[in-house]
Amino acid sequence: MIKYYRLNNVFVWYILCFITFNTYSAAEDDDTNKNELPKEVENVKKISEPLLAGKLAIVTGGASGIGRSVCQVLDREGATVVVADINDTGSAETIELLSKERNHTAIHTDVTIKENVTYLFKQVSTSYEMSLSIVVNSAGIVHNASGVQNVPEAVFDKVIGVNLKGTYLVTKEAVTWMLQKNATGRAILNIASVSGKGGYPFLSSYSASKGAVISFTKSVALEVALAGIRVNTILPGYTDTPMTQGTPPDIKNRIISTIPMGRMATAREISETIVFMCGPRSTYMTGSSV
Repeated sequence: MIKYYRLNNVFVWYILCFITFNTYSAAEDDDTNKNELPKEVENVKKISEPLLAGKLAIVTGGASGIGRSVCQVLDREGATVVVADINDTGSAETIELLSKERNHTAIHTDVTIKENVTYLFKQVSTSYEMSLSIVVNSAGIVHNASGVQNVPEAVFDKVIGVNLKGTYLVTKEAVTWMLQKNATGRAILNIASVSGKGGYPFLSSYSASKGAVISFTKSVALEVALAGIRVNTILPGYTDTPMTQGTPPDIKNRIISTIPMGRMATAREISETIVFMCGPRSTYMTGSSV
């Protein structure tokens, strides 16, 4: 009994020493490393509204839907926005919705054409003194629901061209310019889809394109992380945008019945998350799919 009592006391003493030592060590480590935090982390402590003041952002597909909403939230947070889209009328309408305090602009861009994308970035570089900090790849299309045997090759090529090749061309150019200009707080956000995680019946081409965007994003994130460029992707579910407004009511209701919240997402709900992922409150997030 005496032996057991002594062993028990020794064990308690050992645990107390272990806790005390580790608490001291942790405090010592904190003191040692507090001056070695990355610049981005130190900047988080100094965040004041608006979050993105002085930042320059390009948003492809900004003429409507999620892209337009992203432009509005970026503007609200103080960023200067460049709307890149093939829909000039829609782009102009987006610009009208933004603050007149900053020099927002629209540039006609077909993301599937390399020369168009190159021109976009050259125009941005010559038109603005500030360096490019944020790029959101929102340009995307979806094909009519159809079994794979009925999807024409031309439709497959177009979907892959806009959703995947377009993301590749814009991301490639963005990384090139960001590395050259050495801007701070640099972020690229690619819009994929939940269908890219596991496929969706009768949307094989669309699902394939978005699945590829997810993998592409993770690969690029690994390549440029140490250069201070964060690359992430968001996977929206069924969202109320012009792209989904043509969905037949029976299919729409069937999809909504599978959603836990029992409704579609709004473009604003998606864009708020996108801007968070591009901003100073997510400086340790890269290669992520949300």
